[in-house]
Amino acid sequence: MADYEIINDNLREALAAFALVRAGGRAVHLPGLSLVYAGVPYGLFNTALITATLPSDQGCFYDQVDRAEDFFQRYNVPWSVWFCDEMMTPEERRRARVALATRGLRLTMEAPGMIASAVIAADGELPRLHFTRVENPATREHFSRVMSEAFSVPMDMSRDVYCSDTLWTSSMTGWIGYLGHEAVTTAAVVNTPGSIGLYAVATLPRHQRRRYAEAVMRHAIAAASAQLHLGQTVLQSTHAGYPLYVRMGYRPVSRYFVYVK
Repeated sequence: MADYEIINDNLREALAAFALVRAGGRAVHLPGLSLVYAGVPYGLFNTALITATLPSDQGCFYDQVDRAEDFFQRYNVPWSVWFCDEMMTPEERRRARVALATRGLRLTMEAPGMIASAVIAADGELPRLHFTRVENPATREHFSRVMSEAFSVPMDMSRDVYCSDTLWTSSMTGWIGYLGHEAVTTAAVVNTPGSIGLYAVATLPRHQRRRYAEAVMRHAIAAASAQLHLGQTVLQSTHAGYPLYVRMGYRPVSRYFVYVK
């Protein structure tokens, strides 16, 4: 399996976890397409992930987007299309952008897909934090608050998603790093047979550049590795996080694009 396919498989599992945010959520996996309705009115959580390009006799990118649009119109919610450019030829990428633009979807996010067979040992001593798993109302609230402040999203939106108790019974495991009694940093992991995926890596703005994100990431990876006996990890990087991930041993192998309607 190619590196980008390993990343894509883990991302599919991670996005599918959001189908458990609300009781009415739903995940549907079709040939070349994974559809997730999270039950919330936010396009980044109602997702259509392109999982493979289809043979010409089974449809094209236009058809996959049509299927996604039909699916989300049933729920009357904003939605998004996620795809990895590595699985397409340059001409297919051009056609994909045309297909998305003609349906009113706009580019919202680009992120390198990165992989590490094993993370490099920490350079120097990491800050001492207390780590707690997300598993009760207090920790769900703390996780939501860090995500809201770190990514500048409304607290109500963050709570709608991350305060869900059912989300944390899915394949997603959340961790919070505390400095004293203050929640300052977060990370979530999703395990698939070939990899451990890192998501929701965030630190409160006033506590950034103190290696707190690295500390919580390493804790989350160690906990997952001890359970699965896996060392390979994957992630999609933000611009701010990219230098840290390279320093930890991650290398970019693909690029993800997210379009929202």
